[in-house]
Amino acid sequence: MRTHTELEHLCNEAERNLRCFYPATNAIRRATHVRLQNGYIVRPFRNVYARTAYWSTLNPAEQMRHITRTLSQQFPNRIFAGISAASMLHLDYSWSLHADGCVFIASKTGNSKQAYRKLKRIIMPHPPISTLVFHQNNNGIGMTLVEGATTSNIVNNTSYGTDIVQITSPARTLVDCGLKYPFAQSLPLFDSAMRQELTTAEQIIDICDDMQIDCGPIFRLMHYMNPLSENGGESLCRAVIIEAGFVVPKLQRVFIDPDAPRKQYRVDFCWHTFDGRLIVLEYDGAQKYVNPEMTNRRSIQDVIHKEKEREDVLRKAGVTAIIRTTFDEVLVQTPLIQKLAKAGVPTAGSVPTFVIPSNTQRAVTACSLS
Repeated sequence: MRTHTELEHLCNEAERNLRCFYPATNAIRRATHVRLQNGYIVRPFRNVYARTAYWSTLNPAEQMRHITRTLSQQFPNRIFAGISAASMLHLDYSWSLHADGCVFIASKTGNSKQAYRKLKRIIMPHPPISTLVFHQNNNGIGMTLVEGATTSNIVNNTSYGTDIVQITSPARTLVDCGLKYPFAQSLPLFDSAMRQELTTAEQIIDICDDMQIDCGPIFRLMHYMNPLSENGGESLCRAVIIEAGFVVPKLQRVFIDPDAPRKQYRVDFCWHTFDGRLIVLEYDGAQKYVNPEMTNRRSIQDVIHKEKEREDVLRKAGVTAIIRTTFDEVLVQTPLIQKLAKAGVPTAGSVPTFVIPSNTQRAVTACSLS
């Protein structure tokens, strides 16, 4: 097949700006159609195209960002919402939420029967808007979040970049996702938004106050959200722990080697039990032992040796039990739950009773430390 110079230029320009392309002339449409048929081009969304070889290198979240940027070029006034907005904010969540390939937008009306099946509308008469401005810098493409600005305001301001995407505000994005997805899938979104300081609890409550819907799931997520969670895997792990009925763990506690105070180790989760035990849970990401970037290019044997040294320090610092879990165990849930139960991690309902040494036969309960 002959190289189509104009189409190749369009593909190169799109990839350089982290987006897909759409044909603007009949000649480009015909060339795109031919290459779509032979597999050189892929179409992930209506009138949105990319080179198959390039597209296959992108994870689902980045694919959604590419689609969203492209649609924003085609429809500048469109306001993206839900998990589509979450992807643009680089929040943590399971990529499986993109399995259906749907794009979510804010709309005053719902979907009609004639609507494109991959375009989903979230009804909101007056959506709170945030605008993302993308600009070239020395490290590639940078992003600036502008609260409340509209596309027309930004286009008229030459200090901004040229690629602009309108999304619902971070608070509204969290509320829409929290109402749509289960607790375990939503908690990583809330944790990462708090960690990035994209919104506040007060702003989330303001959004809920304006909605005529039960926001109970949102208030539960707000109760448990924690900016100390370092990544989506840790957030998912904590969500499984909570839903299984265990006491909420402390996050990112630092332990100091009593023999060498300069040696300090931070653990992912820990529990102080009422009977004086100190239990630690370490979450090991899927690539902890094989990804050179995660291991600082050390050998597997060296990584394991360092972990053994770390565990020795933790035990000297008073830790009585160390549990290790993986991403796969968190996904399945049962292996993690069994490990927690075997180690004696307290459950939320296990409140010990202490009998007062007096003639009175009453008892006072003391809450477990979380």
